[in-house]
Amino acid sequence: MTSYCYPVCSDTKSLPVCVSGVGVRELDGIVRRETGYAYHQLFICSEGSGKISAANKRCNVLPGDFVYIPAGTAHEFIPTDTRWQLIGVDLDGSSIETLLESIKLTKLRCEKLSDHETPARKMLAIMNTVREGGNAVVSDSSALAYDLLMQLHKQINIESETSDGQKFAQLAPVIDFVEGNYQSDLSLDKLSAIIDVSPQYLCRLFKDCYAMRPFEYLAKRRIQKAKLMLVQDKYTVNEIAQIVGYNDCSYFCSVFKKHEGISPAEFRAVNCTCDK
Repeated sequence: MTSYCYPVCSDTKSLPVCVSGVGVRELDGIVRRETGYAYHQLFICSEGSGKISAANKRCNVLPGDFVYIPAGTAHEFIPTDTRWQLIGVDLDGSSIETLLESIKLTKLRCEKLSDHETPARKMLAIMNTVREGGNAVVSDSSALAYDLLMQLHKQINIESETSDGQKFAQLAPVIDFVEGNYQSDLSLDKLSAIIDVSPQYLCRLFKDCYAMRPFEYLAKRRIQKAKLMLVQDKYTVNEIAQIVGYNDCSYFCSVFKKHEGISPAEFRAVNCTCDK
């Protein structure tokens, strides 16, 4: 049984990642979308089998396989089993194109995952969040979607690519540390010591893996966290600056505007999801 739900989001561009739909699809016949679909689609096959074709490429999909279909790409679902079940998430957002490109999702991609249960659970967690609703459903589902993309990134890029994978694997403890301590006062020496390399080599690793310097990555993560808090309207801009690691609110506003093109206050005014 197909069970799909769609969060009420008046502006799908209000966050870097925005969930436009999520749920479970069962296909018992051919589904053809000649003009594509409005959103980027991520699927995990949970049962049965089928074929998906897009952009002159066709892939066989079995239980545990991951599939990505870009927005606007004509595609076709062809069941090869009496019951073909896919868990899926549809994504949009102001930075979704850049984010997907950074994790090498730019065209139809089918991958066999070593651990399909973890991303499937994350998709279902997004679905449960959307079903429960509430004032923060858009921002909460956005955070979960970002977490899902990072999980997929680890599996389809880090584990599957030997040379690049070794670099990502070497850098992974630093990334995990930044994720857990982004609000702290971090230094190149502290970060490089985590994996016992020089600060210069750490910068090369970040450049090779993420096409940015370590503190560019840190700033992006801080701004991402700040945007999620701004749309919830629970804290003042000054409090958010402190929470995400900026002791100087003016400097935080400067960094925010550099990344987003508008100030934190302007971003909140445009995107706040709280009740008025």
